[in-house]
Amino acid sequence: MHQEHSHQDKRSLTVGLALRQLTMIKECGLHYKNAPVIIGINLCNQAEFITQALNSALSQSLVTKNSAQIVILDDQSTDNWQARCKTLLDHPSVTILTAFCGSPARARNQLLDYASTTSAHWVARLDADDVLDNARSVESLWLKAEASNADFAIGSNRLKQDGHILSVTNIATPEVLLDPIKLTEFIGAFCHGQSDNELPSCNLLLNTRVIERYPNIRSAEDHWLVARLLLLPEYKGEIVSAPYYCVYTLDGADTINNKQKAIWTEQRHRLAVAAKQWMQAQALPFHYLGSGQEGVVVQKGNKIEKSFYPWAIDDEHVRWLKQALPNNNIVPQVCWHKQNGQWSYSTPNLYTTEMQLPASAIIVGQFLQGMYAAGICGLNIKRDNIRQMKDGSLHYIDVGSDIQPLTASKFLDMSARLYAIAILQLPDEELVRRTSSSSQDQSLSQLKGFADFYLALIEALHPNVALNKPGMPIFTHVGVDQETTLLIKACAQDADVLFTQVSHIVTQLNYPNKFKQVLLLLDSYQGPFLRQYQQGDFNQLLTSANELVNNGIVNGLLIAPTSSDVITVTYNQWFGAPTVTQSHTVSQAPLFSQIWAFNQVTTRYVLQCDCDVLVGRKDWQHDYIADMKAELIDPNVISVGFNIPKSTNAFLPYFGQDGQFAPEVRMGLLDLVKIKQTLPISNPIINDKYTLTWHRALQAHQNKMGLSSLRGGNPASFYIHPRNEDKQLSTLEQIRDLVAQGRYPVAQEEQFDLIPHADWCYPRRTESVIFLLKGRLTAVDKLERCLQSLRMQSNQSFGIVLIDDASGASHNWCYPMLLDKLRDRTTLIRHQNNQGRLPNFIQAISDVCVNDDSIIVILDQDDCLMRHDVVKHIVDAAKQGADLIQMPMFRPNKPLKLYQPSYSDIRQKGGGNVWAHQRAFKKSLFDSVPHAYFKEDQKWIPSVTDYATMLPMAELAKAPVFIDIGYSYFHQRAEYPQEVKAEQSRFLKAIFAKEALSP
Repeated sequence: MHQEHSHQDKRSLTVGLALRQLTMIKECGLHYKNAPVIIGINLCNQAEFITQALNSALSQSLVTKNSAQIVILDDQSTDNWQARCKTLLDHPSVTILTAFCGSPARARNQLLDYASTTSAHWVARLDADDVLDNARSVESLWLKAEASNADFAIGSNRLKQDGHILSVTNIATPEVLLDPIKLTEFIGAFCHGQSDNELPSCNLLLNTRVIERYPNIRSAEDHWLVARLLLLPEYKGEIVSAPYYCVYTLDGADTINNKQKAIWTEQRHRLAVAAKQWMQAQALPFHYLGSGQEGVVVQKGNKIEKSFYPWAIDDEHVRWLKQALPNNNIVPQVCWHKQNGQWSYSTPNLYTTEMQLPASAIIVGQFLQGMYAAGICGLNIKRDNIRQMKDGSLHYIDVGSDIQPLTASKFLDMSARLYAIAILQLPDEELVRRTSSSSQDQSLSQLKGFADFYLALIEALHPNVALNKPGMPIFTHVGVDQETTLLIKACAQDADVLFTQVSHIVTQLNYPNKFKQVLLLLDSYQGPFLRQYQQGDFNQLLTSANELVNNGIVNGLLIAPTSSDVITVTYNQWFGAPTVTQSHTVSQAPLFSQIWAFNQVTTRYVLQCDCDVLVGRKDWQHDYIADMKAELIDPNVISVGFNIPKSTNAFLPYFGQDGQFAPEVRMGLLDLVKIKQTLPISNPIINDKYTLTWHRALQAHQNKMGLSSLRGGNPASFYIHPRNEDKQLSTLEQIRDLVAQGRYPVAQEEQFDLIPHADWCYPRRTESVIFLLKGRLTAVDKLERCLQSLRMQSNQSFGIVLIDDASGASHNWCYPMLLDKLRDRTTLIRHQNNQGRLPNFIQAISDVCVNDDSIIVILDQDDCLMRHDVVKHIVDAAKQGADLIQMPMFRPNKPLKLYQPSYSDIRQKGGGNVWAHQRAFKKSLFDSVPHAYFKEDQKWIPSVTDYATMLPMAELAKAPVFIDIGYSYFHQRAEYPQEVKAEQSRFLKAIFAKEALSP
């Protein structure tokens, strides 16, 4: 009878691709190893029946003669059945196997596959809750089949119910079973309840050369197999009416349950229709090619025709196949027909051959790439369905309901099965979807070489996930300006901002040309200072300066000497007076240190600036130095001031030729050769101190000598100078970032000095789709890959919020250039101090994004989108009312793992994969989550923020959706250290313990 197949088990069971993991627990004795017959018993949690079945097998005459061994295949039993029959199992004829099969049909097929690898030629079926009728049950069928070289033999059986043998028997009648017409009529009768008997399908002796297997259907799978053996022309059988083969038990749980379900009746009705079509196909004047669970295939001249069973395919699926099947040889080019409610198709005969095994990984990969590109998956991967073209390429012939739209899960399924069959040459049934206690990725990792194959396959399908080759620069510098030095001036008051400010200035100015040298001038003067705003700390200043040198940001430090001799010599050169020894002017402005530094510069030109200036770049290709040096060609021009924020982007002709402007002391380019040629210059002295700074002295000298310092030029590069009283502003970090991006409010236009209380805000975002890119110290090539995946989207109607959480200017200076054409629809936020993940979430989503209906899409900077239509599908889902949208993620370090979210009881499911990328949600959904869910012990949760944010949103979502059209998101990261995992585990426990929210 149909064996009961229920896993009464506390283990966590899942349905997915799994290997059978056939394991031999006990091997039969040496005298039985070469027995020609195997009596095969499959069981799953049938401890109460196995003893009587095993006793009947041990009593067989063939066992007594050492001509049969007994093979018991245990499919994941948990009822300790071996304890019930321990003594019997010790018999030398008994072999015990275990495997993960998942259903009665799968278990029977495993035993048949096992038998085909032994020296046995025959397998006699015995269900665990049946018994063999007499000692010669198996021998009678074997002798008859051996004598005629048959493929199978079928016997009769008696029936038992409630422990009693019934008077009704099931006699195997050759006049019926071996006559196709009578057999078809008989099948129709019993399938429609018009016969007391059914096919004697449990009484089967099958030759191991037969490759036909039980179909994996819930009911009547043994009838389908036996009907095919009896009706299909390729098989020859014998019928043994007597003696009886077995006693069939009618009390089995599966049989009782199935009879109470429509599936029991439905499968028998379908068998009646299919059997009739099998017979009719062979009677037609066409060449019968084969049949299966969907229909019958024949050859009509140069055409192949497949006729579907009425239930096998519907109109909607045919309509989809008509537009989905590609116009290439991956699948047949078919012409569809419908007659009397049944579909069929015809296709040219391509004269393909059987797939040659083992197939090369290249050929298999090319086939899979073709299926992926076409957006389809073939789910019935087996040897019969894969043919080979003359050029060696693979051809999937099973056009029908098993061709499905592409999903990541189905593609992995198809790839793994084809790899197992074509490359590893495993049996068709070795890797199938089944109930197992092993996760699918664990099972697939046991396929030798498959993880590497699949990773290479996905990366070949999505070449945009590849990074630039190591060492390949993202930006190519034009070169080094050998004539120009950058000189940055600092004093002890600048100690606490020196590293930040110098990093900002250098990175903002070092493109498209680098300077020959970047020098940092430190004024050792301790005060009092002109316009002093805080106490100076020269030791801290020096420490920060050395850090700048060590980090390669500046090339060298200049610290002005305090020697009176050096001071007087320098002053004498510049001002023609050898007696002054004071380093600062009457008003406490620095003088000596700066002109001394000019003397240390070895290039003709020096771009000198205060260390507190904010430098802005609207266009990173603007060669501002070349512009300024072009003006210095005029022999009367000694300096050119750096531009300031303008109200226009238009070029402003340089002006100031009449000498009205002093050299720009805060930021300007000096021609040191011209300046030194005009020295010394006048500078009044009061009380052993000069009255003028060097730039004011030069201004006065210009007017006398017809020299000039110019202003103007291209406003694409500019600077702003914060006054001392504004340097303690809490918003200065944000202002510096905005200026660096070339952004400033209207009130700042045409102003040298910072307008601190103007509208210094990051641009707000209102687009319907907004990508949030967060990261810290993200490798530039990974960020470029991320942004490129946005550029390749077919729908470009999205905005971006890009947050860098304190990587520093030396790292993130190039982000505006990386953004390129995305820059105008990006809000770029570069923090000076680390804020943490959740504060960044809140700033970006709750503050910067102002449209409640915007869909926020999380895209980590070191990840990328894999498809060009991600935005399109997100927009379409949002239009359908989705408020939380997810798409499949691929992880190169875990290529075989799938992350399909579950939106119910997620805290009890360890998050239910709702944390996984691709994640998108309405802004209003995020804003509706109480901030307490983002905190633990009143502090922001510092890690596992994907769980912290997504779990409450998934609970509040009214219309969550998972869109699986293939892989959409490439998530690449290194494994976390154990201490990090331990911290994450602690926070996850706290997150899962929080009370679930309700929509």
